[in-house]
Amino acid sequence: MFYSPHILLPGPTPVPETVERAMMTSMSDHRGALFDAVRQRVPTRLHDLFHLDPDGRVAVLPASGTGGLEAVVQNFLQPGDPVLVVEGGLFGQRFVRSAEAVGLTVRKWLHPWGTAFDPASIVEELDRHPVKAVLVTHNETSTGVLNPLNELAAMMKSLPARPLLVADSISGIPSVPLDMAGWGVDVAVAASQKGFMVPPGLAFVAASGRAREHLQANRPGRYYFDLTPYFDNNFPYTPAISLWYGLDQALSLLIQEGESLRFARHQLMSRMVRAFGAAGGFSLPVDEAVASPTVTAYDVPSPLIPSRIRQAAAAEGLEIAGGLGRWHETGIRIGHVGALDIGDLWAGLGMLAHHMPQPEAALAAAFDVWKTAR
Repeated sequence: MFYSPHILLPGPTPVPETVERAMMTSMSDHRGALFDAVRQRVPTRLHDLFHLDPDGRVAVLPASGTGGLEAVVQNFLQPGDPVLVVEGGLFGQRFVRSAEAVGLTVRKWLHPWGTAFDPASIVEELDRHPVKAVLVTHNETSTGVLNPLNELAAMMKSLPARPLLVADSISGIPSVPLDMAGWGVDVAVAASQKGFMVPPGLAFVAASGRAREHLQANRPGRYYFDLTPYFDNNFPYTPAISLWYGLDQALSLLIQEGESLRFARHQLMSRMVRAFGAAGGFSLPVDEAVASPTVTAYDVPSPLIPSRIRQAAAAEGLEIAGGLGRWHETGIRIGHVGALDIGDLWAGLGMLAHHMPQPEAALAAAFDVWKTAR
């Protein structure tokens, strides 16, 4: 009767108690005076969080992150537009499918799973074959790779006809740096159930002033996901009112912690999880230099079976993620993102350790990382 799972997932992530209480706020008219303060405050806070230019806007959609990706390709591009999609994991593949579904002319730039994309090679390709937009995954959740989005954005500025740079940062921001105006990112997509510490159901589309000049007004085949009213801070349809209240409170928590401490917390948890896995007998398919601060992928050695490890852990109250795509049969993933502190992480690793070949070594390695960082 007291069961509450320990969550080490890349999403959905734990929801703080104050956020849960905020979501219990009494229902009211979403166009009325009671809700108006939240309606005005949330977009301003999101604008600051994404580091947008003064003309940039953020749309809050009642959708999953994938809904945000589809809204982007529907609003800033039109059928036949040539785009380059950088693919190095399952969610890069999802960006490809979103682009193809609306009739874009898609070229893929593939890089091996577990590696980061090479910005210089991508820019060379763009110089040879110009496109309307480049679609990239900032933090690839399936592999646990943080791609060098800032480097790509800087190099793309030298192109004579600079395409739009569109980033899926659903498992990235606000837990890893993303400075849209400073770097030169035109559009970024995020979602509520990761580092924002809110239940699933909200997608965020942040667009620079430059990107908004490319907004396709009155495009045929688009209705619900027309971003124009959302960027004007209007509600064309009923919003997820309770999630908005939760988001407002979650943004307050993020502001209180501050960016530098938030980024450092996620980096420390990532280093602890990597040390834990390596010392415990799991292999790490991703190099330390490109490892994600929010999710770590492990290769599980034979004869251990990833699905059985997850089932056993779940029976004991710990939820971890399985491998995705080509890593489904061999891997597990540990999320360390959102409303987690070292105590939460330590409890989860302690529950996972006895399913590993060298549990004592795993726990000692994680402890050493934490002790050194104090």
